[in-house]
Formats: sequence, C-alpha cells, structure tokens
Amino acid sequence: MENISLGQIAGIITFLGVLIGGITGLITFSKSFISKILKPIDQKIDHLETVSVNSRNNIELELIKIILVNFINDIEHNNYVSDIQKKSAYELYDRYQSLGGNSYIHDCWEKLIKEGKI
Repeated sequence: MENISLGQIAGIITFLGVLIGGITGLITFSKSFISKILKPIDQKIDHLETVSVNSRNNIELELIKIILVNFINDIEHNNYVSDIQKKSAYELYDRYQSLGGNSYIHDCWEKLIKEGKI
C-alpha cells in the first residue's frame, strides 16, 4: 500500500464504475424481463376476478328472484305477510334492482303496491 500509483487508483475507480453500471443494467433488464413475463399472468388474474364477480352477482340475482317470487306468492295466496317479511322483501327488492333485475318481478311488485298489499 506504500506505492499506490495514480494509474492503480484510476483502474480501481474504473473497475468500480463498470461494476456498478453492470449491476444497475442487470437490475433494469431483470425488472423489464420479469414485467414482460408477469403482465399476461396479471391480465389473466384480472379477467378471472371479473368473471368471478359477474358469476357471483348472477347467482345472487337468481337467489333474490326466487325469494321474491315466494314472497309475492305468499301475499297473493295468503293475503298476509308480517311487517318484518315486508321490510326484508323491500331490502331484497332494492338489491335485486341494483343488480339489474327488472322483469316480471317488477310488474308484480308494482301491482302489489297499488293494491296496498305491501
């Protein structure tokens, strides 16, 4: 260490610069490469999540429709339902509409309201 020349110091500095530049380049390349590999996987996962939500909403819509049909049938045949059944049915009907349900259930619901049964 007694006789270190300026050339040796320059060589060490050059070596460190090349080493740091190489590591930085390798990290940048790795990130880009991994991103290209993971992008299709992320897109497939996003697609599956969307399909899952749509399927769940369709199942929920059909279940609510069944419950509302039974509720409407009870009113039309028994002419009586309790207040708590009415409150629950209103909540379900609101959810049914928010999920996009708007079929014969809507017509029956409006008819029962006009008749004062709910």
